[in-house]
Amino acid sequence: MKARVLSGVQPSGQLHLGNYLGALKNWAEIQSNYESIFCIVDLHAITVYQDPKELAEKIRETAALFIAAGIDPKESSIVVQ
Repeated sequence: MKARVLSGVQPSGQLHLGNYLGALKNWAEIQSNYESIFCIVDLHAITVYQDPKELAEKIRETAALFIAAGIDPKESSIVVQ
């Protein structure tokens, strides 16, 4: 049984180079060595008001960025909190 990794990001803003270098790039590199679960933590984003339609769009964009950064849904789980 593989060790498990669970991590996530809020969809409350634009992901940036720091997100890529600090998390997404590393997630893509380790995903085949671990049971990987990467979350879009939308409940954490609602600590301040979020327009529901905009938040839904940000969630979809964040999922697309995970995949664009190399997170493979065949190897890792991408979940919305």
